[in-house]
Amino acid sequence: MMNNVQLFQWVELKYDVPNSLVKKGDKGVILDYLKPTKKQSEPGYNLEVFKDGETLDVVSVPISWVIALPEVWGGNKHDYLNASIAVNKLIK
Repeated sequence: MMNNVQLFQWVELKYDVPNSLVKKGDKGVILDYLKPTKKQSEPGYNLEVFKDGETLDVVSVPISWVIALPEVWGGNKHDYLNASIAVNKLIK
């Protein structure tokens, strides 16, 4: 399944994502696990990638493209504040 990671866990990208603003070193949270398909034999993740407290993009990448970080979104005050700022900007 997800091999030692969980939904909303923070990850760091190991590669630039083609056709996206997401670059190597950007950080995001896991939104969903993607099972392998006939076209994509490696399982993957849907990620919401953030930059400066705002959503940069939502992308799908193979599992091997990310490094799992120990933090889980909403797991500390800093994450909560970043999420609140992003939500408030969407509402306005």
